[in-house]
Amino acid sequence: MAAGDQVGHKVVVRRVVGGTGRTFSDVVGVLVEADPSTLVVRRRDGSLVEIPRTEVAVTKSVPAAPRDVLALEDVARLGWQAPRTRWLGRWLLRAADGWTGRANSVLPLGDPGLPLDAALAEVTGWYADQGLPARFCLPTPARELLAGALAARGWTAYNPTGVLTADVGVALRDWPDLGHAVPVAPEPDEEWLGLYHYRGGATLPPVARTVLTGAREPGFALLRVDGTPAAIARAAVDDGWVGVTAVEVDPAFRRRGLATAVMRGVLAWAAPRGAVGVYLQVADDNAAGRALYDRLGFTRHHGYHYRLAPS
Repeated sequence: MAAGDQVGHKVVVRRVVGGTGRTFSDVVGVLVEADPSTLVVRRRDGSLVEIPRTEVAVTKSVPAAPRDVLALEDVARLGWQAPRTRWLGRWLLRAADGWTGRANSVLPLGDPGLPLDAALAEVTGWYADQGLPARFCLPTPARELLAGALAARGWTAYNPTGVLTADVGVALRDWPDLGHAVPVAPEPDEEWLGLYHYRGGATLPPVARTVLTGAREPGFALLRVDGTPAAIARAAVDDGWVGVTAVEVDPAFRRRGLATAVMRGVLAWAAPRGAVGVYLQVADDNAAGRALYDRLGFTRHHGYHYRLAPS
């Protein structure tokens, strides 16, 4: 992959230093610019490193390490919070009357502090008290061993999903600006809620508003065309990231680039609030969604799937 194709992605750039000695040094971070003479990489601490092309030996994409997977999942759980939770060691048990998988599953961010079977008994008992089946949301590859242990105990896997990321600054520079005004409000109004159909559902349950507004800094974007609500998106800013969810375009206004326009609007809102990266989740079987996000320059950071307890 050429360096220009990796803009917005996490990379390692091996550069030649020390003149004729051919000593190498690695720069790791997000590639934010690639022109004919220079690469610019933003490191984890936010600093920018300019690397002349004449010093570049090779540029490679870097897959997310397990610690990076869990760190992003920790941010994402703050952006989609359940009204009822319990920590079991570093397992977060979440319940929201069954609305959405993420708000009604265990997120294992570390050790539960108990032997596995004892921890699973705690999990199944807590979810039984909530009137819900027990399930896990398992980020991969960070929780492959737990996934295998659950599979051996009859927990059923379903709904593999990708967590995609992009660089906010690169997106705002490269995505087309169609000139639409995209106001972002701290609460969803009735027009916003009327346009949101989670997985095609006709109406939202009462708990939905609690989950949607439960983030530390949520934003609800509503794009209008000639005064008519046409597209929506929800954003949640935390720890340098903005999570984008609930992207929906009214069927009467599709194929006009409005999904990109409303997402660009929420990124413009999130950037001055400290968002450097953007993440979103898209099911592996959502071919149209994956195609859109691929065109916009998103890359797969990691995946997750659910495991449902045996009945």
